[in-house]
Amino acid sequence: MSEQPVNTSETTSHDARERRLKRWVKQPPVGPNMQYLRDAERLAATERLGHRDRVLDVASESTVTATLDADDVVRLDFSTAASDTAREVLGDAVDAYEVTEPETPRLPFPDDHFDGAVSIGPYDWKFLDVPDLTEEVHRVTKPDGLYVFSVPTPRSPYAANGDNRFYEPDEALDVVSPDWHLADFDLLFQYPRKLHLGVNVLPDAYQERFVDVAERLSEELTEREMWGRASYIVLAARPMKYESYLERGLEALFRPTAEDGFWDEIDDCIIRALKYEFDDDGSPTWSRDESQEWRYATMAMMGVMNWRSSPVGTDAYDGKIRREFEFFDEHIESGELPEAMPSYGVGPLLAAYAMAARVFEGERDDYLASARTLFEHADETVEFDHAEDSLALYGATYLLEAVPEDERVEAFVDRGLWEISDRRTAEGLYGFDNHTTRRHQNQMYTCWAVARAIEVTGKTGYLGDVEDVLDYTVENRMREDGAFVWEDWPLHARLYGEARSKLTTGTPYWHYLYECHQTFFVNAVAHYYAAGGEKEYTRDVRRAMAWIFETNGTGRDLVEVSNIGVPMRQVTTDGRMDNRQFTNGWRDQQYKGTYEVGSYVMALTHLLDGTVE
Repeated sequence: MSEQPVNTSETTSHDARERRLKRWVKQPPVGPNMQYLRDAERLAATERLGHRDRVLDVASESTVTATLDADDVVRLDFSTAASDTAREVLGDAVDAYEVTEPETPRLPFPDDHFDGAVSIGPYDWKFLDVPDLTEEVHRVTKPDGLYVFSVPTPRSPYAANGDNRFYEPDEALDVVSPDWHLADFDLLFQYPRKLHLGVNVLPDAYQERFVDVAERLSEELTEREMWGRASYIVLAARPMKYESYLERGLEALFRPTAEDGFWDEIDDCIIRALKYEFDDDGSPTWSRDESQEWRYATMAMMGVMNWRSSPVGTDAYDGKIRREFEFFDEHIESGELPEAMPSYGVGPLLAAYAMAARVFEGERDDYLASARTLFEHADETVEFDHAEDSLALYGATYLLEAVPEDERVEAFVDRGLWEISDRRTAEGLYGFDNHTTRRHQNQMYTCWAVARAIEVTGKTGYLGDVEDVLDYTVENRMREDGAFVWEDWPLHARLYGEARSKLTTGTPYWHYLYECHQTFFVNAVAHYYAAGGEKEYTRDVRRAMAWIFETNGTGRDLVEVSNIGVPMRQVTTDGRMDNRQFTNGWRDQQYKGTYEVGSYVMALTHLLDGTVE
């Protein structure tokens, strides 16, 4: 048998990679200027991680592994030779050594196995599949865990070599989006290439002076968030387990009220809300809200059908979804609906029926008949003079997708798009006749509707209107912690309200931050992108969602606080959740409405199906 030819170029490349991986584990001594970067990355990583129970080190330089503060340390390398070298250097300081292929990294650990992970250096390497590795680390990191890794930027003095991968700040942040929340970061300074090389040949004592300056500049870059000046970026990210949150949110909607869910097993329907009171230990106790408002469950169903009709939807709740539609059908057939519904209820329910007609082919005609009944009511009654009328337009866009040949539906969508766009104000918002028109939720509902209308009609000339509202919202209503205020009141109105609140026992409503306002924004951005929008709102979406799970001032995940699978409704601006009334004369706000859950489910769906990141 003749010998098979050997591809010498591939062999040489593989050997070079093996040598590089081994050399990376145990790096040779260098002067102070080069050692400074190694130390800066290592210190940033270990300080961000702090003490952990079980940490995964993904092929960091061995001094990083050696200084981890953890009860158990597991090290993963990208070749057997590199792992053997690490074992020689680190010995029993590491509890287990594992190996995976860099082109197809698969981590041999169960889900949620580590409460910390670190990777200092490997993200430079072009042969590493960075998205797959990051996804795998996400899988094995616990929800409250932290992943710290570093990336070089084109400002690095080593960028001229061309051997590594380099990241602009937005590209570095894209690595963590949308599955991670950026919890912290360090921006590291290095001297430009020529100066860097010149400093390297100086005596150590002189190099130390340059190192002192570089350390101070790194501190300044980090403090002032000067991302564009950094040579290396150390990112500390927490996993956002959106799949788990979505599963729990859906389960809560369809769980019986007797088990603190939103499903009425007697009437086979979703209820309006659950009320809550805080116990002495700060835990909420839930009870059913017995009131009926037709606009709450309709938005819940809109969110459910957005999920069900998406690539991430399943048939897990089809039985209860059908029963919910049967419940609404009974009230439509009796004539009670849609007469008793505001446009806020008609629009979302119309959207839900239209999506159901496309998902459940066997019931298509029945669902379309109900959708048409709702649409005809909207066509006859909606004047687009109230902000919530925009939701009627939103619902009609889904019906137009289901029956694109229907000229009456098309005319309604065109009319709504025109009349709403005609209500733009000088400040860049939509101005309707109702006094609450400027409020965050009303602006976001309108963005949903206009963006959806653009998507189904192709009239992209209106995209700038949506963009203006999103820009205004981010610039004027988004707080540093990522929360959105209900409305940006002028100073004189706030001062008057503050003085008035001193005479009452209540908390002014502008002191409350609402979880649903976060998802309203995320859904607006998602629809903007689906309509063809190109402006970047990814970081704003990340911040908005992170507020729900981490940055809300309480230091807690609002889903975990509720203990029912969906986030708590509200937090005060100073980070409180208590039993005080909203404010004197205002309705008690201590409930979780199913319309909020619908928007929450919809936002998580958009994040998981790739509509928005």
